[in-house]
Amino acid sequence: MRNTISGAISILPSPRLVRSALTVATALSAVLFTDALLSAPPAAAQQGFGNFFSYQAPKPRRTAKRKRQVDPAATQAAEPGKAGEAKKAEKSGPTQPVSIIVSLGDQHASIYDANGFVTRTRVSTGQAGHRTPTGVFSIIGKSRWHRSNIYSGAPMPYMQRITWSGVALHAGVVPGYPASHGCIRLPAGFAPQLFGMTRMGARVVVSPSDVQPVEFSHPLLPTPKMQEVRVPQETATQTAQQPSVELASAEASPDKTAAPETKLLNPIAYASVLKKRALAEKAAASAAEKAALQSAQSAGAEARQAATDLDKAEANLKAAEAKAAQPAATPSAKVQPASQAPTDTGATPSPEEVAAQAEVAQAKAALEQARTAKAEKSAAAFAAVEAYKSAAARAEEVGDLIDEAERRSEQVSVLISRKEGRIFIRQAWKPVWEAPITIRDPERPIGTHIYSAVEPSADGAKMRWTVITMPTAKASTASSRDRKKSKSAEASPVAVEPPETPAGALDRIELPDDARQRISELLWTGGSLVVTDEPRSPEMSENATDFIVLTR
Repeated sequence: MRNTISGAISILPSPRLVRSALTVATALSAVLFTDALLSAPPAAAQQGFGNFFSYQAPKPRRTAKRKRQVDPAATQAAEPGKAGEAKKAEKSGPTQPVSIIVSLGDQHASIYDANGFVTRTRVSTGQAGHRTPTGVFSIIGKSRWHRSNIYSGAPMPYMQRITWSGVALHAGVVPGYPASHGCIRLPAGFAPQLFGMTRMGARVVVSPSDVQPVEFSHPLLPTPKMQEVRVPQETATQTAQQPSVELASAEASPDKTAAPETKLLNPIAYASVLKKRALAEKAAASAAEKAALQSAQSAGAEARQAATDLDKAEANLKAAEAKAAQPAATPSAKVQPASQAPTDTGATPSPEEVAAQAEVAQAKAALEQARTAKAEKSAAAFAAVEAYKSAAARAEEVGDLIDEAERRSEQVSVLISRKEGRIFIRQAWKPVWEAPITIRDPERPIGTHIYSAVEPSADGAKMRWTVITMPTAKASTASSRDRKKSKSAEASPVAVEPPETPAGALDRIELPDDARQRISELLWTGGSLVVTDEPRSPEMSENATDFIVLTR
């Protein structure tokens, strides 16, 4: 039996071999189990939870950026032969000025630059009870991250304000229909692009239906006035954008062999020249003001000292007179008998009396000298103060010239209101000039037309204009999609014709010569003329907005 058991034990594998076999089996099982897991990812991995049981999340696919869709028809309508300009704008950015046209009926916004149509995006405007106002606006504030101070701090990324009462363009939910409380919501992917395209003051038109700027010309539209300047020979090759010139009224060059060259500058370049000249005058005026102030302070100190000296001289005279009035003291006095008549001995004044009288005379002379000195110093101080006031006024005047030059470097806006019967000119959001204006047939509507100066001619003598005509308040606000689906004429009313064409509106306006002159001196690319039946909106502020016109 023992031999049998020993034989059986001898044929069994050794413990070392058993452990090796178990290790191999365990490794094989782990491999098979892992393969099974990899072949069918667990639910957690399918739901996107990181790396689970060696599961690798799929790499994100690269998505190609969609190019902006360019509407060739719209571009050709703006200017024939420039259909490729919108594509060029995609690569180099839009050509200023940029304008935004929001169609409430179509729930989209179209972007135009100086070359025409650029791109279009979906929007979501104000819902019932919070309708987005229609009219002519401009961007009066920009903030990349803004929170509403009306609606509990609601986020308004890439906010571009168009009214102070809370209407703005900003990123938000765009469901495809009006859903906001009056703002114009933009898709989250488009809002940053539009934010980068626009500048402060960019025109925004909110219309009940889609409109677009079209090429326009009319004799009444103003033309830029080129200003004549003198350019020294050594700087004659410099460009108008970086002028190194003197005004045409400057004296001729003392060097007769190098007469200055005459050059014409556009209003913006001319404003740069005015600013350069005003800055030089400001430096000189500030130095003169400082010197005049020091002179006035010195003269004032001398006048005050003269007044003190006068008071002292008067006190000295009083003291001398009091001293002289005192009787002279004598060591002994002889009393003559009453029976003896007084005799005139012809006594001479004592040395003390002589000294006292001399002191009084000296005090009187010093007093007269002090009075003369005070009068002279007071007159000098008065003159110095007046000189300082004049220097300070000149410095302030030159400061105003700098402000005017800076204002003239911005775009000019003109508003003609039939309701108010006046013409208004603004530049850099500041009022420049206004006057009554005559409109023929004042009782007949003239409509709302926005004329924009988009590009000068090569010589700057002319300006290319576009015009946008606003639909009337009775125009349809239904979207194009709703109008296609609707079978009832009542459900989709057709927009009526405007009361006046753009040319007809200008034909009825009698523009004064002084108004035309002022506009021409300020007009350049980005300038605009708005003709409307409506008055200026209360949304406007004195020095912080462009013209705002509400048509509804």
